Amino acid sequence: MGKIMLRRTDRKCALCKHWNGAMGSQTIQPKLGGYFQVEMTEKQACYQKTCQTAANFSCSKFESRY
Repeated sequence: MGKIMLRRTDRKCALCKHWNGAMGSQTIQPKLGGYFQVEMTEKQACYQKTCQTAANFSCSKFESRY
């Protein structure tokens, strides 16, 4: 299990409002400077694509949650 650092401007599933509905990521931790730390292997449902994706995936239907 590895952790990744994401910037607020990254278009990754962990930062998308369609990923895991209203809950979002269960492992996300805000860090100083607009960064977020996320468990790379976390998988949740994407309600826009109707499938399960990993936190570090990205797609064209991204909408920022944060």
